[in-house]
Amino acid sequence: MTSLPPTVSAIPALARRLFDADVAVAEVDPREIDPEHVLLPAERDAVERAIDTRRMQYAAGRHCAREGMRALGLTPGPVTPDSDRAPRFPPGVVGTITHTQWWAAAAVARDTQRAALGVDVEPDTVLKASLFGSVLTPGEIALLEQVDEPLRGLVGKLVFSAKECAYKAQYTLSRTFYGFHGMRVELPWLLGATALPDEGEFRAVFLRDAGPFVTGDALHGRYVRAGGYLMTGVELRHAP
Repeated sequence: MTSLPPTVSAIPALARRLFDADVAVAEVDPREIDPEHVLLPAERDAVERAIDTRRMQYAAGRHCAREGMRALGLTPGPVTPDSDRAPRFPPGVVGTITHTQWWAAAAVARDTQRAALGVDVEPDTVLKASLFGSVLTPGEIALLEQVDEPLRGLVGKLVFSAKECAYKAQYTLSRTFYGFHGMRVELPWLLGATALPDEGEFRAVFLRDAGPFVTGDALHGRYVRAGGYLMTGVELRHAP
C-alpha cells in the first residue's frame, strides 16, 4: 500500500524560506480544508462543478491568501479568477497561489511593497525525460546532459518549477502568455554538483519580450526542498 505524503504540519515551512519577511505567507494541507466554510460567495462559481479534490485545493489556496492578508493587517477579501483565469486579489494587494494534491500555499504583499510575486510547489520527483523537449530549451537540455541521473531529472523538475513561478510573477505585470521556452533557468552551481542542494537560488532569463520585460532581463528566485516537496518563489520589487 502506498502511504500518503506527510501533512504540512509535519514538515518545516517551505514558503517562509523563499520570501523576505515583509511578504506574508501561509501553507496548508488541502485535506484540512472544508470548501463550504472557506470559500466566499464570489469565489464559489469558479468551482461549482469541479470534483471534490479540485474544490479542496482551490479553497485551500484562497484560505492561505486570506491568512496572508490578515498577517499584513489587511481586511481579507475574495480572490476570484480574472477573465484569463489568473487570481485577482483585492485592491492594494499582490499575491500568488500554488497547490499540488496535498499542499497549498500563498504569498501576499502590499502593492506598495512588491510589484509581483510568484510561487510554485511540486512533488520532489524527477522530470521524465520524455518531457524535456517540452519544458527545457535546447541549451538547458545540453547542460543537463552533462550530469548523471537522478540529479538530471531532479534538476529538470527544479527548472520546470522555477519557470512556473517566474511566469506567474511576470504575468502580473505583462499579461503576456508564452510557453516554457520563453525563459531559460540558470543554476550557476550545477556543473560539478553530484546532488541537488536542499535550498538555493536561480535566475530566470527572458528569451523574448513580455510587457515591461525585454529579452535578457532576469528574475531572481529561490527554491527549497523538504518532505518530498519542491517549492520555488520569486518576488519583484518596484523599480527605484
